[in-house]
Amino acid sequence: MDDLAAITRHIGWPAGRDVDLMPWLARLGAIAAERGAVQLAELTEATVRDPDSPDRLYELGYALIDAGAPQIAASVLWRCLALVGDSEEVVCELVSALESALAYRDAFAILEQHTALRARSFLCQYLYAFNAAMAGRLDTTRAALAELHADSPETERMTQVIAAIVERADRIAGPLGIHDLRGWQYVLSGTLVLHQSPYGYDDPMHGRYAWLQDGLPGIAFGLDRAASLVRGAPCVYAPEGRGHGIVATALARLLGVEVAPWPAVGVPAPGVVAVHDLAELAPGDAARLVERRPDQIVFAHAAPWTTDSPIAPELVTLLYQSLVPPWTDDRSDDELVDALVTGPRFDPDELAADEPARFASLVERAWPPQPGPRSRLWAGGPVPSNRFD
Repeated sequence: MDDLAAITRHIGWPAGRDVDLMPWLARLGAIAAERGAVQLAELTEATVRDPDSPDRLYELGYALIDAGAPQIAASVLWRCLALVGDSEEVVCELVSALESALAYRDAFAILEQHTALRARSFLCQYLYAFNAAMAGRLDTTRAALAELHADSPETERMTQVIAAIVERADRIAGPLGIHDLRGWQYVLSGTLVLHQSPYGYDDPMHGRYAWLQDGLPGIAFGLDRAASLVRGAPCVYAPEGRGHGIVATALARLLGVEVAPWPAVGVPAPGVVAVHDLAELAPGDAARLVERRPDQIVFAHAAPWTTDSPIAPELVTLLYQSLVPPWTDDRSDDELVDALVTGPRFDPDELAADEPARFASLVERAWPPQPGPRSRLWAGGPVPSNRFD
């Protein structure tokens, strides 16, 4: 087993709450030094030398989050919290690590234990409301929203994030099952999922894909569903990128409209912004789409579910952990667009978990989207799915 994987297995969250971290952190420091991560190696060495220093533990936990090791960071910060008690700084950093590890239920449980801290800290109360929602506890989110008292533009924006979650939950009404991927995705981020994976649907994936070799029939299926919801749009926009251009051109042909030039400045609206893979959208282009403009819809064929995305599209065909694009043959862009418009769609086996009646019911209550800024597309959520590291 890879040394880093072994370290994560032994001291990553939640295992690391109940073991001696220091021998494993010493091994981690050696690996960091070998790989040229000098600062991380120095922080780890300093922590091993002084294992009861809250400052050392906090600094190391922070660095481990930045280094992409949130499971280990959470265990380090858990030890730090045991030494310092009711610390806003440490609790919030621990919650950040747990969120990055998609351990929302654990983050919620920790915040729930710190009642006095939440009473005096807006940030902790916000995190409590947010992680309650991500853990499937909308009743707690509603109650916590009433205790959020914004006193600045920043805290007002944070309050609006929670209020939007509650508003979307109220809009679709009724309880959400623990495996209702579409319902939870809409409530948490405002995104309608057009297709649910049949692979491991009952267990362990529940509608998400792990690794996916993307194909034209799946893209065509998503385009058909998106087109049915955006009829009447004046045009389609394609951000920079070959995949985005192919998907946007195919959607424009299905709608009978033109592909409008992507603006060098300003915001592409009204119309549909169409992308192939949300992870391939340039950060600057995503930033222009945070504020939803009137009559503007973002459609993404695919989006990652194990990491946050800067914006949540109104429509996404599918959610994946790892995606291989289908532009690997020697066909021209025009040939690929023709295939998407006139070629085959998903076969019945691929649609075995699509729940058309549930989708239609959700669309009836959730479409069209409400005005207001777009949420981030949050990673994970109450619906569990297996992921690989």
